[in-house]
Amino acid sequence: MPKNDPDPQDPNVLVGVSLPATGDGAHAMREMAYAFAEEFAVLGHDESQLMSLFRRPFYAGAHQAFQVLGEAEISKIIRESLGVWGGYRFVVRDTKEDSCPE
Repeated sequence: MPKNDPDPQDPNVLVGVSLPATGDGAHAMREMAYAFAEEFAVLGHDESQLMSLFRRPFYAGAHQAFQVLGEAEISKIIRESLGVWGGYRFVVRDTKEDSCPE
């Protein structure tokens, strides 16, 4: 398949979606903020790391939600997301007992 002619049946084709927004768009921003907070909470980030993510302009979507909703609302979203998704920590340890026998 040529590079600039993607197959519509290919499940790996990048597909963009838009969120419906009416009025000031705060509802759509809130939903987007929840999506960011939940995703990174599942990955093991804590509250300070999540807040840092929302404050950094490098993360354009999260930062835009921070600017629209404000710090208090983002803090609330982060706490709720961590309450649901932040309880699990994955730790990988490589010890002699875990290694394969020779």
